[in-house]
Amino acid sequence: MCHVKYASAFSLLLLQIKVCAASLPCDLEFGTSIENGVLQEDNSIINDGIKYTLNNYQRSGNITIGCICNIKSCARKCCDVGKFLQNKTCVPTTRAFFIPNSRSNYDVDHYHFVYGSKCKPAQLKLLLDPRNNSDFNEQFLLTKSGELFVPSSNVHYSPSEYCIDYIEEEDEIQALICENDTSKGYKHSAKGMIISMPFLLLTFLVYAVLPDRNLHGKCLMCYVITLFGAYAFLVFIQLYPNDLAGANCKTLGILCFFFFTVSFFWMNVMSIDIWWAFSGLRGFSGSRKEAERKRFILYCGYAWGVSLLLTTIVIGFTVSENVEKNVWYNPGMGDGQCWFRDGVPTLLYFYVPMATIIVVNITLFAVTACKIKRVQQDTAMLRKDESKKHSYENDKQRFNLYLKLMLAMGVNWAMEIVSWIVDWQIGRVPPPVWYLTDFCNALYGVFVFFIFVFKRNIWKLLKRRYYMIMGKPHLARSMTQTAYSPRTTGSSLNHTVSTDKNFVTDSSVLTSEVS
Repeated sequence: MCHVKYASAFSLLLLQIKVCAASLPCDLEFGTSIENGVLQEDNSIINDGIKYTLNNYQRSGNITIGCICNIKSCARKCCDVGKFLQNKTCVPTTRAFFIPNSRSNYDVDHYHFVYGSKCKPAQLKLLLDPRNNSDFNEQFLLTKSGELFVPSSNVHYSPSEYCIDYIEEEDEIQALICENDTSKGYKHSAKGMIISMPFLLLTFLVYAVLPDRNLHGKCLMCYVITLFGAYAFLVFIQLYPNDLAGANCKTLGILCFFFFTVSFFWMNVMSIDIWWAFSGLRGFSGSRKEAERKRFILYCGYAWGVSLLLTTIVIGFTVSENVEKNVWYNPGMGDGQCWFRDGVPTLLYFYVPMATIIVVNITLFAVTACKIKRVQQDTAMLRKDESKKHSYENDKQRFNLYLKLMLAMGVNWAMEIVSWIVDWQIGRVPPPVWYLTDFCNALYGVFVFFIFVFKRNIWKLLKRRYYMIMGKPHLARSMTQTAYSPRTTGSSLNHTVSTDKNFVTDSSVLTSEVS
């Protein structure tokens, strides 16, 4: 019986609140309790020196809510009085709160403050720090009406779309604004990467179980698994931006940067390896396996070593107490975002290395393509009596080779760089453009899988591996000749390369690429 009484009382209270909120001439969030107010003869209520007319308050039983924001300018503070925001938690402070960059001569007393950030779950909280001296303008003004105005974008934010306070440090009032478009773009990008990740992992596993992995296969494995790691960290950061803070935010951002950097350099290694096969440079001494092993060790030292060096530099500037917070070379990792600060830091640490690698890859691709074209022209006379079928097969195989080289360069990342530069220097890029570039870039793993795994010889090698595991070596041996015999046109090209004095004999890379 007692439980029934409590339940009835609670239901009555909820009903009163719902009735009050439904008939209140303002958002309940911007109302204030005025139970202690004095009722006047004209049915107005005076509370704390503020007069609430009949159409600016609502009474339901013992509950009286006044619409103070209809009478007085309201602004939003991230934390209650006497507190500031640190690591996404409100902690006590003795520093006096003030109005930053106000467009009027009014002080704190001019505004009624509501407390707490009210961004929707699907929105991102973006930090505006007036001390930021980079090209990305983060200045803001608090208007007389309580709106937050950002001059660089000419956008006004209502009190439900921002909050101001001391954030992380008690030396400057900063702002958190709620943004929708960026969040939607991140969601699209994350969805694409989630689709892409299983294909990257499958590509790695397929090449991992092949009975005989050549140098090309090992490089591809390193490339796709590091790209998988980069996507995994970036997806987590983009899907849960409001749940990360402090050291966790910095750690995830640095790990994401490291794996992206390693994947870029392995993409570069693949371009170098293909260029090396056609360059005529002398390889390492020893047997074929020994030479490949030495070259792979060299590639590992280059890709992992340079990436580790760049990451160490970023970590050093991030954790150093001697680096000013807003200096142009401070990465800003963890300062309101789990990535580099917008502007110069993002350009310096991420896009410049990426663009440099892409330019090098394009150069290597162009040189290699010209070399292949010359070889094909030199051997045209030897094949002019062959059937049209062979000519068609040769064109198709050559096209596939060029396509793989092009994808290895990362054309989609070039689109990413162009979009970012336009957004940074000219203005906000329309969201559909970001959706297209992010989604195409994220689906890169799907393209890699279909190009490098959906090949007849790969499936034959997998079948051979299956026979070996199932204890049927005689069936595996019967497939050896078929699995490793290149097609007619591939054999012709391989023979031409190996007999040309300007080339080295490197059938491991060439056979893998052509067949």
